[in-house]
Amino acid sequence: MKEDLHKTRWTRLAIRLHVPSTMGVFFVTARGRAVAGEVFVVGSATNLRKRLLELLDLEALRDKSAGVVHWVSDLTEEQARLAERLFVRRYDPPLKGDSGSRYLDILAG
Repeated sequence: MKEDLHKTRWTRLAIRLHVPSTMGVFFVTARGRAVAGEVFVVGSATNLRKRLLELLDLEALRDKSAGVVHWVSDLTEEQARLAERLFVRRYDPPLKGDSGSRYLDILAG
């Protein structure tokens, strides 16, 4: 999956131009590299573009100076959930988004 990972600037215009409206998984970082401790939020969505545009309005991401979104699209729902689990376990993001309990479920099992 590493070769399928795309990178786009964390702006409304860049997301509208580069991110498709398909099922996928994403994570947001401050800079271009993705290492543990620098990933702010991880998630999956049935409409990747729409979800990322919604997240742009989160004040917590603006406060942390989010700059880049990494994403993979054209996944099945099962593949997206599995990729989300892998990203959460690898990067341990501090922001829980809408459903904090879901992260606890992912980390637990």
